[in-house]
Amino acid sequence: MRRALELIRLRLGRTWVLIVGLSTVAMIFAGLWWEFDVMEISDDERGAYDDGLKAFTLPKRAGLKFVQQRFGLGKLVRSEDVVVVALDDSTMTHVSENEFLAQRYGRNLPFDRIIWADLISYLSKAGARGIVFDMVMNEPSSNGLGDLAFGKALDAIDTPVVLGFSTAASAKPLPKVEPTLKRPVGPMPAPPQKEVPEGEFPEDPTPEEQAALQKQAAEDRRLWAAKAYAVPIVTRGGLEVPAFPVVVERDANGEPTGKEFPDFPMAAIPHALESADGFGAVTGEEDEDGKLRRTAFAYTDGENTYATLPVALLAQLEGASEVVIDKGKLTIGSRTVRINQDGTAEIHYGGRLADRFPMIPLVNVVQRYLLCTKEDQTSVDCAGGDISKDAFGAQFKGKIVVVGGIAVGTGDSKATPLEQATPGLVKQAATIDNLLKDQFIIAAPTWASWLFAFFVALLSVALVLVVRNTFVDIGWPVLLYVGFFAITGSFLVATRIHVLSALPGLAGTVASILATTWERLFARKERERIKELFQNYMESDLVELMVEQKTLPSLEGQNLHVTAFFSDIKGFSTFSELLKDRPQELMRLLNRYLSVVTPKLTAEGACIDKYIGDAVVALFGAPVAYHDHPLRACRAALQVQQAIGELRVALRKEGLPDVYTRIGLNTGTMMVGNIGSEQLLDYTAIGDEMNLAARLEGANKNYGTLIMMGQGTYDAVRREVEARELDRVRVAGKRNAVTVYELLSLKGQLSPTTQRVVDLYAQALALYRTRHFTQAKELLGKALEVDESDGPSKRLLSLCSEFERQPPPPEWDAVSSLEK
Repeated sequence: MRRALELIRLRLGRTWVLIVGLSTVAMIFAGLWWEFDVMEISDDERGAYDDGLKAFTLPKRAGLKFVQQRFGLGKLVRSEDVVVVALDDSTMTHVSENEFLAQRYGRNLPFDRIIWADLISYLSKAGARGIVFDMVMNEPSSNGLGDLAFGKALDAIDTPVVLGFSTAASAKPLPKVEPTLKRPVGPMPAPPQKEVPEGEFPEDPTPEEQAALQKQAAEDRRLWAAKAYAVPIVTRGGLEVPAFPVVVERDANGEPTGKEFPDFPMAAIPHALESADGFGAVTGEEDEDGKLRRTAFAYTDGENTYATLPVALLAQLEGASEVVIDKGKLTIGSRTVRINQDGTAEIHYGGRLADRFPMIPLVNVVQRYLLCTKEDQTSVDCAGGDISKDAFGAQFKGKIVVVGGIAVGTGDSKATPLEQATPGLVKQAATIDNLLKDQFIIAAPTWASWLFAFFVALLSVALVLVVRNTFVDIGWPVLLYVGFFAITGSFLVATRIHVLSALPGLAGTVASILATTWERLFARKERERIKELFQNYMESDLVELMVEQKTLPSLEGQNLHVTAFFSDIKGFSTFSELLKDRPQELMRLLNRYLSVVTPKLTAEGACIDKYIGDAVVALFGAPVAYHDHPLRACRAALQVQQAIGELRVALRKEGLPDVYTRIGLNTGTMMVGNIGSEQLLDYTAIGDEMNLAARLEGANKNYGTLIMMGQGTYDAVRREVEARELDRVRVAGKRNAVTVYELLSLKGQLSPTTQRVVDLYAQALALYRTRHFTQAKELLGKALEVDESDGPSKRLLSLCSEFERQPPPPEWDAVSSLEK
């Protein structure tokens, strides 16, 4: 792991300028692609938006279901503020089959508007906070009685009732009025009456008079519609109220002809205009693919400004005098709601219509009203006719009631990000709930989405240039294309902030392609050449690490401060003699031994110089430079001894002799580079320090030790390891003596028994050097009592005994000769 992190650091250090450059190019390409909507990338964005919402709100896979259940991500929250009263199939069936209901409301659609009078009367008395009709009432009823009853019911109740109004290209423009939120607007002017002389019957109006009366009535109706519909809308921050969508003329093949016609509001029935508490636009706001994802809050026809149906309701509930639309903020009375910078918002549906909102059939409510208003209440459980105390009505108390059709033929079916076909009233119900709870989905600022896209591009280039894996080269772009919506989708559901998906996904894909192309065409050839030179010396990941260093080692030779490692098998001749008639088995055993030793060395960063029979020669600190190469060599030596101990146990069970390894370490400046002929080169080190390491490996036999190290190594690691001074030695052909040490363990890992032996040996060695051989023998005897197998103590005891019998000459300097 440490080596991998170092490799990543080096690669990032070498390529960060290239990473930024390629990411910038990818971002410019993706940005232009996005701005010009090349290949309709906006469709991809809408698809990713829908997929992300649906995956985490309505999970189908077990993993996503677990996330939702465990962490609550996208978990359905049933509305506590909005209830739907639905004109559903059961209402249609009951009304048509019940003779009393059929006579009162009519057997077929459209029902007589007295049904709406009964409905709002019950809901108001049950304590509903507000009533919203997701329907329009443009056409007067045939006899006018239902309209009259509905108007009277509106006048009689205190609960705000808001109706929808539609627009059409065939409608005439409404006159300009001074907008206000004071509702209702009151009675329309009565038609003028002709004076009739006393005692005479009034005459029927002439056709001309009748036409004039109808024209005046239509003008009065449009005027009252303007008064009832128009709302004071204040825009700030450079925003403007959008116009109603235009009607695009199409030919017989469904293709646009180029002609467009403006839509204007259609006037509702007079009784509703006079008595309703508000009207709101129910304009279709589908995206190009027909799905309802977002909503505006106001529209204009060029003369007046109008609120949407949910805003009109909230304005009445809040007692607002105006609606203020600012960048990122919608203010209605005392209520402020976060919206997009462009004055719109994305609707947070939060689940399917039936799961999100309580649904009560219309027939259940009106039947309850008829029962509760019967004169004889003896057989009716309706709190004695007091609807405010009726248990059935408790579900409406303090709630916003959305009334609309969901039966076949009663309501328009719409598509949302969560459902392909659902009643259109889901938009009004969800928008009202979002307004009450400030839960709209907000588009992230443009700069945030572009910054995120640039980050994805950076990550994509970095992965390709740093990881350098074919699976990453191919898999990452595929993952961006197939699964990137999961990242933005989970963030969208968790925060209700819409960060673009298509733009970052495209930027990341393009960046990956650019980085992969760069790798194939330019960078990889040079790296492969270097790897080929060094792949026989060390592990492949070490070669990778070396390649990423800013300065590659010289192949021609250079003086470097490194640590040399020499090892061979103690008593290898015993194995050779035992297996002389089975050479293949001897080779397998040798390879088995080397397979144990080599990984321990390379794991610490060693470069394997060569194998000489059972001997292993390795370098630490070249060609990959490590500042702690002496410590790495010591750790490797100790790990080799531990691994050989485990191998020894296994071989013993196989009936083979015990195997021990002697190791020599030395640190110093050596000449390192390629040595050999034109046909064959060997990356190695030469010099006195290299020779000393080899001598120390062999000297283990004389001292009875397993790991010996020179002064340079000891000086570098004395604070990290446990070691003991063995002797001062003079290499053949050299004048100066050097101190040699036995490596025992890492710091703090020495056993008390061994520590006792080391202390006694150190005291004895000091006495030996001052010619106190008898006293030294006594201490060495105590050391051997503690550990009778201690090789250095045995050797020094033998020397003391010899010098005790025959003292050394006066010029004796207590330095041993280290022969080849």
